[in-house]
Amino acid sequence: MNKVVPIMLAMALTAPLSLSAMQIVSANLTSANLTSDAPKTNSDATVVVGSATKPEFTAHSAKDVSKAADAADSANVLLKKRLHGLQQYQAAFNQTVTDAQGNIVHEAQGTLTMMRPNKLRWETTFPDETLLIADGEAVWNIDTFVEQVTIISQDQAIKDNPIVLLTANDDETWDSFVISKLDDAKASSTLEQYQIVPKSTDGQIKSLTLGFNSDGILSTLDMLDAQDQTSALVFSKQDLDFAIDTAKDNLFSVDVPQSYIIDDQR
Repeated sequence: MNKVVPIMLAMALTAPLSLSAMQIVSANLTSANLTSDAPKTNSDATVVVGSATKPEFTAHSAKDVSKAADAADSANVLLKKRLHGLQQYQAAFNQTVTDAQGNIVHEAQGTLTMMRPNKLRWETTFPDETLLIADGEAVWNIDTFVEQVTIISQDQAIKDNPIVLLTANDDETWDSFVISKLDDAKASSTLEQYQIVPKSTDGQIKSLTLGFNSDGILSTLDMLDAQDQTSALVFSKQDLDFAIDTAKDNLFSVDVPQSYIIDDQR
């Protein structure tokens, strides 16, 4: 079984998707057909435009659009409030990765530590010991087995990745995503759940679903990627008030041993 790279680094090292040549060809053919079949008179053109291309925008549809916009705004505000309470967060996790058919392809255990803004530490203890640190400017992936450190720009690593909202405060970042609150019919558990979908289709993450318990504490995280693999994390032993001495603790800094190979891709 191939080793699964920690979630943030995996998204950074995977090539982005692009519009397929088939879609481009189809768009060109459609445009050509519309041009060749265009009516010859102004009166005919009026009929074709009115019947074929003018959308039916009724008062009812306008209300639906308004309701959807209000719901999105409400979900955005509610999720911001939940995550604002996570100025710092530390928890043990169990991770299960399944493929599109529901087969388990990887399992892991470890600890996740976050601090707003933009700091994250991901450490696994099973099946392998791995360490990934985002210090606000760069992402450091430390592989103790091969004694190598890979460094990439944090902005590039989490671009269009909804996981960035866990530690981001700025409105520009939040505006890159569509957020919805799952109602009881759509939610997969009794948790209060929010689904985050990138507005851009160029990234490798289709959606991120966050689940909060009755105390408003993050309890689950489900990430669906472009290959239809789902990474499901269940958190336990959550701590929102652990002590950090930034002068002494190195939770979000890296001291690379001299014997390690450094692959700096920034």
